[in-house]
Order: sequence, then structure tokens, then C-alpha cells
Amino acid sequence: MRVLFVAMPLIGHLFPMLPLARRLRELGHDVMVATGGDAAAVVRTQLPVIDIAPPIDYLRAAVRGLGTHPVLAVRSGKGMADARGGAHVFAVTNRPMVDPLLRAATEFRPEVIVHEPFASAAAIVADRLGVPTVLHNIALDDGTVIRRELLRLLTDTALPAPATTLSIAPPSIVDIDGRALRYTPYSAPGATTPRFLREPSSRRRILVTRSTMLGDGPDTMLRAIVRAAPSVDAEIVIVRPDRRTLRADNLPANIRTTGWIALHDALPHCTAMVNHAGAGSVFAALHAGIPQIATPAPGDRAWNALAVRRRGAGLSIPARSITAAHLNTLIDDPDLASNARAVAAEIAAMPSVTEIADEFTQSAAHTR
Repeated sequence: MRVLFVAMPLIGHLFPMLPLARRLRELGHDVMVATGGDAAAVVRTQLPVIDIAPPIDYLRAAVRGLGTHPVLAVRSGKGMADARGGAHVFAVTNRPMVDPLLRAATEFRPEVIVHEPFASAAAIVADRLGVPTVLHNIALDDGTVIRRELLRLLTDTALPAPATTLSIAPPSIVDIDGRALRYTPYSAPGATTPRFLREPSSRRRILVTRSTMLGDGPDTMLRAIVRAAPSVDAEIVIVRPDRRTLRADNLPANIRTTGWIALHDALPHCTAMVNHAGAGSVFAALHAGIPQIATPAPGDRAWNALAVRRRGAGLSIPARSITAAHLNTLIDDPDLASNARAVAAEIAAMPSVTEIADEFTQSAAHTR
């Protein structure tokens, strides 16, 4: 079977789909990934990739997409972007993808196209080629609604519904219709996790991660963590620190820093995590069964942080407002730890990528 996976040129959008893509390839299927930017670069050594999209300038896309929709813009800025707001932003980046994706797909001749909700240009291409689609949710959003709103802006044609919708969201966090698929961690090839992070610590450990979209400029979350650290009885490890933190010669004694790592190597040996509420980091902590502080931010990050807080698996704290009291609660509260472990068990009970890949294979054989 020839399967084309389509994602926006963003690591956080592509990585949740790659475990299924890799498993299908291991089973002998002809798999191709269509994306762009950093997302294309990091997987090129593992899977065939077609570059069909330039890197995204989010600020420009948001201004163009939401400039005439002030209510949606305000919601997005507060981190509570709904499907309509997200559609207006991603329509800007989907439109230039349609033609290069159509050319690439025409040459590859897929029998099915798997796409994430924000890359719904793939549904237009699939309709033109007459092949079915599989909608692969990648976060805590309802991808069916996002796809509908995005296609409403991209085309006047009523397109067929996906043949299957996959959902990686644990139902106790958010209930999204579709075939359940266990979240499987995936990290960039070449990410090297230091040995001390791959082994149990002699004291409690908090891992702190930042958005992959942030540069090396000042980071309010890291400033708050550094201020709070002396009053926290734990080792605090900052992943990919900003320049200010990296160059500081007076960091608290309990802070360590590291470069890119594979989160799934480190998190089993951590007590808790602090992150920017991006879906990838939120899922990583849930999968590891450790409580987290998720810091609400523009896009869907306030929604992600709220979902974690409502489940009792972590705290939602603005980045600049994190204090030692918050960090101590994170590592001391038994209910947070218990709820996080319960979500991890829920994730572990969901169907694996192997099961879903086998269903793909059986479906293809039946079709033939």
C-alpha cells in the first residue's frame, strides 16, 4: 500500500504521526512524508520526504488570517483559539501548499492520504486524486471541527469525510470522536540525552522545556524558574536554555542545563515537568505519568493547560508567575502525582500503532 502522510512544516505537527508512518514502513508499505521546513529536515534520514511547504512565519500568518477578525484574534492571543480562529491562521499557510502537494501526490500515487487537521490541503488533493483520507489528530483539539472550518475557507467543494479519524487524546482529558490511538513518543533523530538524565536521580528532579518555536532571546519562564530554584528541594534541569541562562555564571546550585534531548528518555526519571503547554510536551508528561506545570500562551496553549489542570494532572501557571510555592506543590502534592499516573495508565491501554498499522494492512488487503 502506498501511504502519503501530510503535515504542516512544524515539528510539533509531524512528530505525533511519525510512529504510525514508521510502523507502516516496517510492515513493507511504501510510505512518503509531505511537509517542509525543520519538520522535513529532521526526518529526512528516516523516511522519504517531499518538501511541499516553506517554514511558517506565525506572526505574519496570524496577522493576515486574523487581521479582520478581532474577536478570534483576542481569543487566539489568550491561548484559547477555537477552530474558526485556527482555521483563519492556517488557511494562509495551506493555500500555497495545494499545488506542490498535488504535483507530489500525482507522482507518488498514494492509495490513502493521512493528514493532521491543520494540513487539510491534503483533503483537497485527495479529492482531486480520488483517494480516501485518514484524519490523524495530533493534540487535544477536535481535528474534525478544525478540518471542517479550514476546508470551508479553502474550497467551495463539499469533500468526502475521512475514511477514519484517529485520536491520541486520553478520554479523561478530552473526549474526541475517532479510533483511539496510543500516543507514542518520538524525538528528533540525533537527539542525545545525557547519561545523568537516563538514570534515576538521588533527589527529586524537575525537567523544564521551552517551545521549539522560541529563539535564544530572553525567556520569562526561565527567569521565574531561576528566581524560584533556591527555595525548591529538587534538581532542576533546563532543556535548551536561552542565551541569558546559558551564559549566567551565578545560577542556583540546583540548576543544570542541557541541549536537545529525547524527552521519553529523561521523563521516566523525573518527578515533574514544567513546559510551555505545547501539545507535544503536555503529552510527553502525561505519557510518563508525572505532574506538570503547563504555562498558558497564545494559540491553543491555554486550552491545553486548562485541560491538564481540570484533570488534576498538573497546574496551569502563567510563565512569569511561577514561584517556589508552585514548584514545591508540583513535587509534593500526592493527588497530582496519582492523577498523572492514572492518565499514563489510560494512555497505555489505548490501541498501539502496531494495532492500527495492522488494521491499515487488513483494510488494504480487503480493498484489493
